[in-house]
Amino acid sequence: MKSKITLLIVSLFTLSTTYANDVACEFAYQDAGYGLQHIETAMEANNIDHLRQYAQRSKIAVEKVLASTERCGCIDANYASYDAIENLSKALKKTEFDQIRFFVNRAKINTKKILVSLDVCSTNDPADDLKAQEGNLLAKEQQLLLQQQELLAQQQQLQEQIAAQKKMQEDIKLEKEAMLVEQKKVQLEAETSLLELEVLINKFTNSMGCKDTKSLTESSFQRNNSVLQGESLEGTKIFYAEKAKEMANAFFNRLSGCEWRK
Repeated sequence: MKSKITLLIVSLFTLSTTYANDVACEFAYQDAGYGLQHIETAMEANNIDHLRQYAQRSKIAVEKVLASTERCGCIDANYASYDAIENLSKALKKTEFDQIRFFVNRAKINTKKILVSLDVCSTNDPADDLKAQEGNLLAKEQQLLLQQQELLAQQQQLQEQIAAQKKMQEDIKLEKEAMLVEQKKVQLEAETSLLELEVLINKFTNSMGCKDTKSLTESSFQRNNSVLQGESLEGTKIFYAEKAKEMANAFFNRLSGCEWRK
């Protein structure tokens, strides 16, 4: 029973507080209207006394607005009323008509802003604002989660691509190593055969009385193993085949140039 009574008291207090705040904003709107009327009258004045008189009346009205907006919680209206009071205070300190009118006009702008801000405050429901904020936060959270999922997917895809590239590099390395082994076999057999062929050609041409002693190839057919790494197995075979053809052509040229054939 006591808890129910306590809840009722809290509810009544909340309602009374809300009602008091609403009333304060209504009073603020009325006072702001009076303040704007006095300022407009002041701006129409053609002598300094009337200008000061209505500027003072406007300042008193806006001071009430400042107090009311502090209670009703309309922050923008509160700031605008503070600025209006400040400009009206500056106006009342001046002694020249144009200077006073200048600051009164600035206060007029502030006072209009008070009314606009109070209109906005009266149409905004704090519960709606809270719901909107919660909705925005939820949307941002969902968007962030989606972005995280996309980043994770991209990261996984990137890792898979890196793994595939590493495997490809490893396969290429193994393939090149296997090819190098074959190249070395071709090199050994080809250079051995070409060396034997060179000896046979030189021996045969000498026995035939041919005196041509030029090398059978323009460059040596013997190469370092490091050269093989820069070419394919097919390239290695082509190199030694070309050297064999070069030797054969040189052999026929020697025979054609022997003195006994002239």
